[in-house]
Amino acid sequence: MHVHVISPAGEAKFWIEPIVSLATFVGFSKRQLANCRSWWRNERMKSAKRGKNTSKPEVTNISEHGFWILLSGREHFLPFDHFPWFKDANVGQLTKIELWHSRHLYWPELDVDLSIDIIEHPEKYPLLSRS
Repeated sequence: MHVHVISPAGEAKFWIEPIVSLATFVGFSKRQLANCRSWWRNERMKSAKRGKNTSKPEVTNISEHGFWILLSGREHFLPFDHFPWFKDANVGQLTKIELWHSRHLYWPELDVDLSIDIIEHPEKYPLLSRS
């Protein structure tokens, strides 16, 4: 189970089970992250019902910083800084995703295709600009 914390400064994803731990973040300071983590620990939040596991990709959240995709029970954050092709896309374009094989996603309306490895490790695939 996890929770998203979103503010104008940034956003973060925290795992809240089995323990509260930071999954990913963008824009928050270390102090802000520590405050969020502490708050969740103190609340002892409990879930009434777990979400369903699905193999079809699903956009679960969109913010000014990027968007989240749920795939095979795992959530992936795609920040617009690393994936600029999505920054100006509308909700319909972002949410129309096709799963090609088990490790490849395609957005037909944007003509963008990405492997899960690129999504999980964008630092291995730096953006190159053509002059």
